Amino acid sequence: MEAMTVRQKIDEWKERPDALGSESKVAVIIGEVAAMVGEDVPSNVMEALRALSLRGTMRDIASTIQDGEECVPRQSLATFQRSVDPVASTCRISWGEALAVIAKYFAERESKLKGR
Repeated sequence: MEAMTVRQKIDEWKERPDALGSESKVAVIIGEVAAMVGEDVPSNVMEALRALSLRGTMRDIASTIQDGEECVPRQSLATFQRSVDPVASTCRISWGEALAVIAKYFAERESKLKGR
């Protein structure tokens, strides 16, 4: 199987940014991009990664709690979005804003990534 280019990895992540594990995947891709272009990762991108990481961790916790609550009716459990997104907003950046920051980072470096 042929290895994916960084551009292909970025495009694949953009198709499913809310998929399980996408938070870790995009962090790795950003590290690859920064190394290729010889730049440090900007602070706003690091903040966006923290917001995504917190949301992913909280999603995993919420899922574990819901899976373990067999005796509690499902309708009494808060949905993931109702439970997690208000807490994640304490990162000072929403999930959607974090995705936008990361997408912009990729777009701004696209010319440096061509052919890689």
